Amino acid sequence: MMGWPKMIASEPSANEASRRMETIMLKLARGALAALSLAVPLAVPLAAAAAYPDRPVTLVVPSVPGGAADVVGRLVAAEMSKQWGVPVIVENRAGGAGVIGAQAVARAKPDGYTLLLGPDASFTAVPYLMQDVPYRTEDFAPVATLATLQYVLVAAPTAPFKSLRELLEQARARPDAITYASGGPGSTHHLAMALFEHAAGISLKHVPYKAAPQGFVGVMGSQVDLMFIVASTAVPQIKAGKVQGLANAGAAPIAGAPDLPMVKDEVKDFTFYSWFGLFAPARTPAPVLADLQRAVATVLKSPEVRDKMQAQGMIVGDQDGLGLSERIAHDTRVLAPVLSDIKTATSKQQ
Repeated sequence: MMGWPKMIASEPSANEASRRMETIMLKLARGALAALSLAVPLAVPLAAAAAYPDRPVTLVVPSVPGGAADVVGRLVAAEMSKQWGVPVIVENRAGGAGVIGAQAVARAKPDGYTLLLGPDASFTAVPYLMQDVPYRTEDFAPVATLATLQYVLVAAPTAPFKSLRELLEQARARPDAITYASGGPGSTHHLAMALFEHAAGISLKHVPYKAAPQGFVGVMGSQVDLMFIVASTAVPQIKAGKVQGLANAGAAPIAGAPDLPMVKDEVKDFTFYSWFGLFAPARTPAPVLADLQRAVATVLKSPEVRDKMQAQGMIVGDQDGLGLSERIAHDTRVLAPVLSDIKTATSKQQ
């Protein structure tokens, strides 16, 4: 996710923020129930309709090639192509914190031939942080969670702390003295650190970069002290001695770095993941949604897919459309305490 220039809404009151969060969650719940009610009772004989899919399917990935979303998208697309016998084409549509890609799918014909690989922030942070988002949560039918990403808290090689406990001690003694990098205001890395600050009762200085890779380079070069970064990026550099691995942000060991301590052991109740889900436009026909759900379930059971995702430090998805909708509602609720702070801080930087 990139920055939010000129798209940050004015700061709402606490009651207004609460009402907005409740509205988002209610819309998601209604959308998931509507999709589920369509997908389950397949009363119309399938033989009466053309087989799906009978032509190429486009999977929109709202990020640049080479990133985690692109890796997942191409892996899933390749397996679905094999299963269906028709091409599933990955189309990278980066920009606007994922809004450009999401908008394209929201406006697409609801026939199952244009799908979205949606990052969590497109449905949790973006609708709250950005003003006049050109899509609504109910413009999508959640299909399934594809993958959950694990994160590592890394520190610069020359940072004056060598453990999470030392970091916390120094941060409490010197508020705002320790810096952290992110891929921009409102990015996943920013959200992770904001939640960490909130849970730990500390205050750090945010140094936003235009993209996460640039921020990570800043940490490796000791220009910035800290960053939460996806495990597949962090682990090789930890092994190479280019960054310090302070802690695992999740609750399960990370492949390649199973001995990393967990943040939650020092900061009560803190865990952080991000995820990618598969979405279709709202009003996609019931038989098509059902076919998509079955296809994804088959793909995610493939040993090859599971091995490749796990090698990237990912946890294979295990939620259907309703489970995905519930996860969005949960994550939105968890983020509520920090989103207003992020919006206020970003507005002051404009």
